Amino acid sequence: MLPNQLVKLFLVYLSLVLSNSSSYAQNINVDSLLKLVSTNNPDSTNGRIYYDLARNTYASDTKNALLWAKQGVQYFENTESHQLLTRCMNLEAVCLFILDKHEESIKLHYKILKIREEKKDTLGIAETLLNIGNNYYRGQDLEQAVKFYHKSREYALKSNNVKLLAGLNNNLGNYYKDKFSENKKIKDKNLAIKHLKEAILYKEKLKTDRTLEKTYTILAYVYFESKDYKTAQLYATKAEQYALTHKNGEGVGSSKLLLAKIAVINKEHELAQSILDGLYVFLGQNKAFHILNMHDDEIIVLRNMIRNLRSNTSSTLDSLNENNYNKLLLSRQKVREELNIQYETEKKDLENANLTLKNKITQDNLHKTRVITTISILFALVLLFLVIKLRNKNIALSKSEQEIRKQANLVHQQNQLLKQSESFKTKLFSIISHDLKSPINSLKIIVDMSVEQKLSNSDYSYLMDNLKKELHVTSNLLNDLLFWSKSQMKSNSIKWSHFNLYTTIQKTENTLSSSIKLKQLQIKNLIPNDFEIYGDEMRFEFIVRNILHNAIKYSEFYKQIEVGIKNKGSEIDFYIRDNGVGMSHEQVKKMFNHDRSRISSRGTLDEQGAGIGLLLCHDFVESLGWTLQVESTIGQGTIFHICIPMEKHKEFLSDDSDIKQDSYLQLH
Repeated sequence: MLPNQLVKLFLVYLSLVLSNSSSYAQNINVDSLLKLVSTNNPDSTNGRIYYDLARNTYASDTKNALLWAKQGVQYFENTESHQLLTRCMNLEAVCLFILDKHEESIKLHYKILKIREEKKDTLGIAETLLNIGNNYYRGQDLEQAVKFYHKSREYALKSNNVKLLAGLNNNLGNYYKDKFSENKKIKDKNLAIKHLKEAILYKEKLKTDRTLEKTYTILAYVYFESKDYKTAQLYATKAEQYALTHKNGEGVGSSKLLLAKIAVINKEHELAQSILDGLYVFLGQNKAFHILNMHDDEIIVLRNMIRNLRSNTSSTLDSLNENNYNKLLLSRQKVREELNIQYETEKKDLENANLTLKNKITQDNLHKTRVITTISILFALVLLFLVIKLRNKNIALSKSEQEIRKQANLVHQQNQLLKQSESFKTKLFSIISHDLKSPINSLKIIVDMSVEQKLSNSDYSYLMDNLKKELHVTSNLLNDLLFWSKSQMKSNSIKWSHFNLYTTIQKTENTLSSSIKLKQLQIKNLIPNDFEIYGDEMRFEFIVRNILHNAIKYSEFYKQIEVGIKNKGSEIDFYIRDNGVGMSHEQVKKMFNHDRSRISSRGTLDEQGAGIGLLLCHDFVESLGWTLQVESTIGQGTIFHICIPMEKHKEFLSDDSDIKQDSYLQLH
């Protein structure tokens, strides 16, 4: 089913298009027109000014448009032009419809209908019946709406009004389409197709391309529901073409999503993904991001189905859930039945009966009020005293409960931290025992063979070179472990401070300058010179040094490494992006595992590592309450994200900060 918001906008559009009124200009100056209103003007002139004001502002300023339409009606009531009067009343009813005051809108349309019936205005009667039907349709009273649509169609055929017939057939086609979606009856399907094709023929005569796309979309959904996917694709493609031509975000969204569904059903997952990508590009270029919110659930279902197709698994098309308005419909239906009865009966008799009843109730209420006023006052005073007393007790009890809850949360958090620390240390020492054993064993073998004089000079040189590499790795491992163990011993005293992020990156770059120069890499620091963050500077420098060292290690000669920040609203995204060899999905998953499945691979110059630096980085990041995330694609590079909550930085970020709330292309 098309989104209710789209249906409402179309019904409002149809109500006003059919009014056949002209205005001074599409874009008017409100103040200039208001100055034209004068007591010296004829009533018809002042009425026309207010009508034009309301006519041109009903969509952008509905509340003021409603007031101006009412003023216009007051002036036109003093004239003999029933056409201008009913047009202005119709505009007032449309404003009420937009403001979701459906009962008031219907009442006003009934008044308009009575005037037009007295004047035997065939076209006006058809328009009013259509508008009443639109109100019932919007209120989900579909059966009542269709009755009025058919009545309106009879009058429209008599007057041969092409514009009105186009709108009526469109509405009837949409109704039978919804009915077919519910009961799958062939009769409803055929009626839907008949009315929609008639609407298209009338609209093609009028050359109203902007509404043709809606009709094509509804027709495509009818064929889709009847599993005639080839014909559905044909009409959905036409709807897409018209929507793209006029840059209609809702039309593009509805047509493209239907085309993507058809591609999924035909098991053309690449085509389906391409259609979704095209939708994303269009919405991004036109800044129509609200369309994604309208179709969020539908897009998620489609993406899952595409993913399932790629995995050679089957999936069925889930229909979108509709809102349940049963209770609201029952109450509104009762009101509308009363309105229909009121329209057919004498209003004066009803008003007299209501007045008699009202007088009787008023007398009874006065008598009862005198009896219970004194009792009510005394009861209120007693109740107030009890409430105040109870409130004071509740405040004291609430404070006690809050204090107990704080203490319990603190104990629970400390217990969890202790468990995590012990688990991490156990796994860490398991890794250390493995990584230290290899160089020590190598050294022992060389010493033993040297003592026994079993080594030639060439063997000795070869073994010493390998030992040198292993000792270098072991030295780096011990440095990282010493820093980590020092931080563990002082874990309860993290040195929180504000420090310059740009300066820290420059310091780290200088520390690693020899490795950077060796591969002739370019470090692109995009961080503003005066940007500060709140955290532990020593821990952050350790984290950055290890990640940047990792990026250098796996980068080829002459490549670029980018360091920057992004503002994501609720958090700051600090990232380091390289263009190195990249990692597979499995490698990324195992990167922060504490077991031996996390194996360090050699760098582009055969550099070795113990594979423990990033593990310690992960521990430090979490100790600061931050998160560490990794994206990587083989052959394209890797991005490390450190996500820092914005709460601790709000007061330190100025309004003219260089950080822009945008996004960057992620590697897939």
